[in-house]
Amino acid sequence: MTLMARRYLEPMLAAARIGFADLAALYTLRTWIFGWFSRLVTQVIFFSLFGLLLGSPALAHYRVIGNSAALVCMEAMAVVLTVVRERAEGTLAFQLLAPPPFILTYLARGIYGVVVGVGSSTAAFVIATAAFRVPVSMPEALLAPVAIAVMGLTSYCAGLAIGAVIMARPSLQWLAANVGYLCVMTFAGVNVPVSYWSPPIQTVASALPLTHGLLGLRLLLAGGPLSTVAADLAVEAAVGAAWLAVAISILHIAVRSGRRSGAIELSAG
Repeated sequence: MTLMARRYLEPMLAAARIGFADLAALYTLRTWIFGWFSRLVTQVIFFSLFGLLLGSPALAHYRVIGNSAALVCMEAMAVVLTVVRERAEGTLAFQLLAPPPFILTYLARGIYGVVVGVGSSTAAFVIATAAFRVPVSMPEALLAPVAIAVMGLTSYCAGLAIGAVIMARPSLQWLAANVGYLCVMTFAGVNVPVSYWSPPIQTVASALPLTHGLLGLRLLLAGGPLSTVAADLAVEAAVGAAWLAVAISILHIAVRSGRRSGAIELSAG
């Protein structure tokens, strides 16, 4: 491994390990499966049942796919809390003193949310698909975790941007994380198609995580052409890259402002 690679990779791996350690301190395998994961599966089933209550199995199937994918967004957007906590607990100042760029640890600190989210989303999809007898095309459906991973990374990048915006207001972190996730769940094609909304909202939805990824996932599960699926996922990845650029820019602005004002460290109030 070259010196340059070690300079950038090692801090990110260390930050990622700390994130996974935090998760392990919060959950045991038993409490995660029978507590958190059971709650996620219940959420997917709850929203999908509305399709059956409306007498539309097709709507139920639509919501199974959408709400299963939405779980990775929920897990990934927990990075909002991580970004805020780094400054609120005073650890940002130490990261600024370290030789590696502080942005590397910010990028990797909450990546466990994407990894766990992909697993949660995929498992919930399998369970709900079997429960609601959702028809899927095989073997194309085996690529569903890839599409979910792309959506998870895009959601993570959006969460980084949201966290960067409100990092100076720790008391708003839960509100920001939940509003961000609920906007995606409402407008990005999770429960109803994006075309259901007015043109201005559709324009906003096109910049949200999941919107393009869900189009690709649904087409993939229907046995559509892989070239079109790949194009949808590429657009989803481009949306994530745009959110990442916004996040990095805001983080740098926030750090420069904090250095000038002496407010790098904030109490978690």
